[in-house]
Amino acid sequence: MDAAELASQARRGRFVEVLPQLLDVARSDADPEQAWQAAMGAIEILYWQDGFVEAAELAERVVRGAPPGSEVNDQGFPFVDAIIDAQLRGGVPAEPRLRDLADRLAPDSYLRERLLSAADESAAGSWEAPDRSYDFGAPVRPVDDSVIGGELLSEDFSTLNPKQKRVYWQALYETRDFPRADDIFRTLGESPEQFDLCSWMAGCYALQGEVTLGEELLIRAHRDYWPFTIWDTLPTSQVVDPVIGKAITARVREYYLTQPVGPEAEA
Repeated sequence: MDAAELASQARRGRFVEVLPQLLDVARSDADPEQAWQAAMGAIEILYWQDGFVEAAELAERVVRGAPPGSEVNDQGFPFVDAIIDAQLRGGVPAEPRLRDLADRLAPDSYLRERLLSAADESAAGSWEAPDRSYDFGAPVRPVDDSVIGGELLSEDFSTLNPKQKRVYWQALYETRDFPRADDIFRTLGESPEQFDLCSWMAGCYALQGEVTLGEELLIRAHRDYWPFTIWDTLPTSQVVDPVIGKAITARVREYYLTQPVGPEAEA
């Protein structure tokens, strides 16, 4: 079974069961292209098991083992991120590993460029935590012409049709209007359909110490996650975010590691 087939099997809710097979392919020297593809899916599952150090070791192994001209040169995620997160979450220095791997790649390699950029940021001390664009706890921004759907915010949410509600949620996110989002969730039980928006609300609840509500939003976010490539298995943005991470309880981990996701959830 190749890497794409194994990733598909994992997305059927068999992440823990399929992980050893993905690791076997990723650590095999038989087919370097299959190795890095399997590593992508394996790294994402390892994140949900707090296996950040192992994920970085796997990333380093497959990049080192890739022959000249390998398509791994066109990748950035998750290999660069895995090495960075091993420092942030596991205390393993990233800069030497990033530069060493970059030196092994062709000058025109996109992966080399990403590795060196991350190494420079590390040396400058310009990254200390994952990039958080959610702005948890930020003041509500004014509604202006740049906010798509801003005109809907003057409407009664309960009277809107599903398409309008989706735009309404997006406008709340763009303006960081968590108080209004919180009110809708508490009074109507409704939440965004979008993965990022549910994650934003989960982080806002986690910041306030309302972990149970954060859990619920992360579970609702799961239904909208869609893999970016055929080798993806699980999202990683949540588990590395220090705020959202407070709401990733045992219940959330079990849910993400046992429930079908993406196209396999719709099969």
